[in-house]
Amino acid sequence: MYTRCPQCQTIFKLSEAERTARGGLVRCGRCATVFQSNNTLLAELPRKETTDTPQPARVRVEHSVDATAPGAAPDPKIAEFPLLGRVRRPRTRTPFWILGNLLLLLLLSAQGLYFYGATLAQRYPPLSRIATDMRQWLGLRTVARTDISLIDLERAQIALRPNLANALRITATLVNRASYRQPFPLLEVTFNGNGGEVIARRVFYPREYLGTTPPPADMPPNVAVPVSFDVLNPGNRAVGYEIQIFSGGR
Repeated sequence: MYTRCPQCQTIFKLSEAERTARGGLVRCGRCATVFQSNNTLLAELPRKETTDTPQPARVRVEHSVDATAPGAAPDPKIAEFPLLGRVRRPRTRTPFWILGNLLLLLLLSAQGLYFYGATLAQRYPPLSRIATDMRQWLGLRTVARTDISLIDLERAQIALRPNLANALRITATLVNRASYRQPFPLLEVTFNGNGGEVIARRVFYPREYLGTTPPPADMPPNVAVPVSFDVLNPGNRAVGYEIQIFSGGR
């Protein structure tokens, strides 16, 4: 005979002796459900499951009690029911689990150094050398801490170039108000017409407005840095100009 677990629908082979143990109560070896085997008896395997389902396991009867005998014991515990089949538990592959966690930890450390390495080094100077060495070992480039809102452009002036026709000279002062060093920004100059329309626009890099080659690596805190650059004279069409600060390269 065969019986089917009503919970997971697994079919198990069942002998007469096994069927009568505990009045027919058995426990499924796959999902641990306790059920009445007499209610789901099968004389033979269904045709489809004969070909698709592996050979069902034999029942292992751990206790056998005649339910009809006088003075029968009270309802047994779940562990006392005959167990159908065998419960398969996944095997934990500890070495692979440890290796995966180590790789994940290394990845998280690399991301932290990439995005916050400069900030940590500035706030905790003893970590600066360690962070630098680790970034070099991991092949990461240094990302400088930048806050454009803490860079001021002061005393901007515009005048004609005396020795260069159709040219204007713009001078100003950059000041880094942060407590840490910052990269030099990009300066965008825009000339506007009467209606606010853009007449001309150009972006200047640090190497262009600092006048040094190569330009300094970054701006020290609270130090006035003079800048100057030349632009073409837009003529009478322009009635005003503005200079904006952007983060950028060299």
